[in-house]
Amino acid sequence: MTNPARISVLLLLAALVSVAVPIKSVFSSESSTAPNGYLNAIYEEWKVSEHENMGVVGLGVHHYFGDYFSLGVGSWMAVKGERGGFITLGIDGNLRLPIAERIALESGIFIGAGGGRGGYTLSGGGLMLRPYAQLSYDIASWGRLSAGVSHVTFPNGGTIESTQPYVSLSLPFYMDMEDGWTESTSRQFEKRKNEARSNSLAVIVRDLYPVSSARTLGGAVQGDLTLLGIEWRSYFSDIWYARLETEGAAGGNSQGYMQILVGGGLQVPIVKNLFASADVSVGGGGGGNVDTGGGLLLDASAGMQYYLTPNLFAGLSGAYIAAPDGTFEASSLALKLGYQSGRPSSQGDSRVAQSSEQPSNMRVRVVNQTYYKASDLWRTHRADRNVENIGIQVDGFLDRNWYLTGQGLAAYGGDAGAYMTGLVGLGIRKNIVGGVFVNTEGLVGAAGGGGLATGAGLVWQGNVGLGYDLHPSLSALATVGRIDAFNGNFKADVLGLSLAYNFNSYLLH
Repeated sequence: MTNPARISVLLLLAALVSVAVPIKSVFSSESSTAPNGYLNAIYEEWKVSEHENMGVVGLGVHHYFGDYFSLGVGSWMAVKGERGGFITLGIDGNLRLPIAERIALESGIFIGAGGGRGGYTLSGGGLMLRPYAQLSYDIASWGRLSAGVSHVTFPNGGTIESTQPYVSLSLPFYMDMEDGWTESTSRQFEKRKNEARSNSLAVIVRDLYPVSSARTLGGAVQGDLTLLGIEWRSYFSDIWYARLETEGAAGGNSQGYMQILVGGGLQVPIVKNLFASADVSVGGGGGGNVDTGGGLLLDASAGMQYYLTPNLFAGLSGAYIAAPDGTFEASSLALKLGYQSGRPSSQGDSRVAQSSEQPSNMRVRVVNQTYYKASDLWRTHRADRNVENIGIQVDGFLDRNWYLTGQGLAAYGGDAGAYMTGLVGLGIRKNIVGGVFVNTEGLVGAAGGGGLATGAGLVWQGNVGLGYDLHPSLSALATVGRIDAFNGNFKADVLGLSLAYNFNSYLLH
């Protein structure tokens, strides 16, 4: 069986399992604040060669689809060693079997793709498999501590094959959601929406200005970079929030650079509609010949946020980011445009005005995209081979048809290990008859690595497709499209296949 076929079968099995497992209401607990998922952080060290280990951190979010099964998305990134910029993306399925009051046995597998510093030698075509088993201990409402053993392999020609112990911390995750798209919501959901937590999602354009002592891996002076990405915040109260930021190079001479940051901060009112914020974050990043050492990044920022409407905001922030193990240090200036649910008043009132609103339709897609050559110079090597990519796409619907979308993809086949792309855009989904629908979208973002000639990294992509609702909460979609670099030779025709989980949420309202 070919690698694309294997990936398609694995994705289909994951989707079928999620539907076959008895789906429980995420609010079935007597407590309306019962978690319906968890955030996961893992640390382990992979054996890269006889003389080199690479410390990596895994970050992910899982949703419970039954009493014993959860499915999620995540990323692995280098933070220790000599491989800053080695990053993978993928999906993770987990089975949990309680064996005592607070102890459980868990097992699962991560299926993803990526690479980075070390490129083709380490990750080959990019496909990553990580089966694992662990014992977990519940620490009451704080979450779970776990210890286990994993085996990591890059079977598409990569050299990494490593078995190692690991430790992890899982924190309960609360998201107001119901399976499927329905015209009305359950009583439990109506009750829960009055307790909904505020969330925001913003598109970011960030300019990085490295210090004079920052050098590339080749020893040259590090030039300025322009990054394009997204920031997500989840508010614990009227001022405190957790944040996730992911960005890739879309300008400058460091095509292929990517960073993922997680952290927390506070936002306080200044005057009507104007807020000030400050936060600190930690994460991983590298690529594009940027010297981030082992990959660990530290970031501190402060900024202002002005609400153009009760939910739509524009922001400006300054930050300082540094790689403790490398020469990379930079100040930055970022512009943001985003949408926040349930914004507190400028007087600091923590109550959110959501009780009269209807939930948004949301969709999470597991995507397989194949790139076909549309230019003779589209790749710097193996230009005769197609590129296979796996990734995640998240869609938030503004009304019945129109949606905002963001996607992250990484190559797993076609000798393009280390290629990654992150795109944002706008789309429309229109029902035709029965469960059949058409889907069209346009996206723009950053892409690089794997020998694809993306120039400075800025690309656009357009897709059109035909889909079918297999189940109220599950859809299949086939698309055709085109992806091009704005200032590079990369041009490819795109065939996409995806499975989507459909649900109601207050993420956008």
